[in-house]
Amino acid sequence: MVADTGKTLRADTAKPVNLPEPLAVEEDAAGLPAFVKLKRRQKITAVEDCWRIDDEWWRSEPVSRLYYAVILASGQRLVLSKNLIANSWYRQSY
Repeated sequence: MVADTGKTLRADTAKPVNLPEPLAVEEDAAGLPAFVKLKRRQKITAVEDCWRIDDEWWRSEPVSRLYYAVILASGQRLVLSKNLIANSWYRQSY
């Protein structure tokens, strides 16, 4: 059971969870992710999966992203996303 903090819940106090983190990614000649910089530069050895999401096209800021499930040379698995509108890369927690 969670203890009652005594604070009133309000809609403007909600905080988003699982936000993507900006990430430095180097692409190869084909535009695929080749290296990422976490604490240090690491080579991407495999792309396990790739998918695209295009949504909310009617808004002023539509969503258009490419997602990659990758494996680094260290064996670590990551999910990366590229914002195709802003041309920026992110690490997605899961």
